[in-house]
Amino acid sequence: MDRRKQGDWTHTQRVLVTLLLLAQVFGCERTLPREAEARQEIEPVAWIQLDSTLLAVEEVINGLDQPRDISFGPDGSIWISEVTGQLIRSDPETGEKKVVFSVPDLFHERARGLLSAELHPDFESDPFVYFHYTYEREEMGSRLVRYRYDGETLVDPVVIEDPLPGGSGHSGSKLMIGPDRKLWLATGDASIGEKAQDWDDLNGKILRYNLDGTIPSDNPASGEPIWSVGHRNIQGITHDGERIFASEHGPSSDDEVNRIHKGANYGWPDVHGFCDNEDEQDYCASTDVTEPIHAFTPVVAAAGLGWYDHGAIPEWRSSLLLTSLRIQTLRVVSLEPGTETVSNVSIYLQQKVGRIRDLLVGMDGDVYLMTSNTDWYQHARADIHDPSLTVHGDKIFRLRPLDTHDPSERPKGVPLWKEDRIPLYLGDSPVTNSASDRERLYQVHCSSCHGTEGEGLDGMAPSLVKSPIVNGAVPDLLRSLLEGVDSSSAGEFEMAMPVFSHLDNEEVAAIASFVRMELAGQESGSTEAQVEAIRNEGSQSCQK
Repeated sequence: MDRRKQGDWTHTQRVLVTLLLLAQVFGCERTLPREAEARQEIEPVAWIQLDSTLLAVEEVINGLDQPRDISFGPDGSIWISEVTGQLIRSDPETGEKKVVFSVPDLFHERARGLLSAELHPDFESDPFVYFHYTYEREEMGSRLVRYRYDGETLVDPVVIEDPLPGGSGHSGSKLMIGPDRKLWLATGDASIGEKAQDWDDLNGKILRYNLDGTIPSDNPASGEPIWSVGHRNIQGITHDGERIFASEHGPSSDDEVNRIHKGANYGWPDVHGFCDNEDEQDYCASTDVTEPIHAFTPVVAAAGLGWYDHGAIPEWRSSLLLTSLRIQTLRVVSLEPGTETVSNVSIYLQQKVGRIRDLLVGMDGDVYLMTSNTDWYQHARADIHDPSLTVHGDKIFRLRPLDTHDPSERPKGVPLWKEDRIPLYLGDSPVTNSASDRERLYQVHCSSCHGTEGEGLDGMAPSLVKSPIVNGAVPDLLRSLLEGVDSSSAGEFEMAMPVFSHLDNEEVAAIASFVRMELAGQESGSTEAQVEAIRNEGSQSCQK
């Protein structure tokens, strides 16, 4: 199959890229400023009380700049990749950090840069590090490269896949060494949904390689790395020793958790989440779409994913641990043993430490969580009702189960956090058109792109305060909410406007009213009747 639509690369070209990378490699290990002396005992910042288990929440590493993902080294160290291109090796017992390497030929801008790093499973004898990162040549692209760690820095780059076509966003991605000792790479659709269904394109896929970069003989198509198709923007991938699971960003609805099967199609862009409306059901019947095991609506910006089956936290056994950027939570997705049936979803750390991007599960049952507050707006709202409460900087926290299960033995003077039983976006009462409800809905659905004050994000999402659509006729604003704005119509901004037609009329009206009145200073907002009229307008147009 001719999947390299941006031009075939010859062996000579691959060698040239490898030589270019070699020319830019230099020893760059340096010690970062230590923000704390060696810590023999780490004072917890909080406790989490489960049914019977008490968890200490400990800050073990701080001072990170736009971290993207984390991996364990064989000595218990944590290797941290920052989207700016830095690879850092850190000791979670002392908090000491060393920059091991800076990726050359890297293009960094917000969500683009060093997207994922993974260590070889036999790192002590085969000290290889795998990178997936974006670069800019004539147009945006990304590459998969393997380096060797010489004890000080990374050397001897070998290009595995280049070019992986890129786009303005949705580059993914996540690397994982699977239970089959293969290298798995999850990619995004490069903000072009049709790519996800194209078997001649590597975007919107899960790819699978041998550890030496060759193609496994048992992949679905001979000589091709594609394992599954129909993915929008995967952010997490994990396994339980046998099964593969992945977490995926939805547009404005249906963040997904999927069980990954060989050769399966997960439906994007024609199916969002489950096959639960008429158009999706017809498509699923004709295309054999694999549905998710769970979906989140509204979206939570599902990110890092890990499997937990350790006796140290018995309440979380047989569970997927899922971090989220929006609403800022750790979710425990419990499965019926031996099945993909979700029996319960528990929520922890909601709005406590900021955006949580990645996690690790230690051999001793400890859980490490990495925040992601500096890669978008350089801070995260700690409370959607109070814009003055923000979390700055990025850290790694450890959830450590204590030896005692007796709550009465919990040390005093440290806050106790329990399970968050109701997600913030649900609330305790029906939606009204009150100012507080209008703000709550805006912060949940819109602020991650347009900012907490509607200020926008340069080059990515427009300011709403000065927007001609916001300040113009109400029907135009409602159409943009209900129908979205695709990337080809977004003008100077790279991000498309997702569709919010899944929201109720009163929710759409409340968001439109907040944007017009509280942000743009207009005297009037929107009503449910106006939203209903725009819905009917779209329905009648489809019937013609």
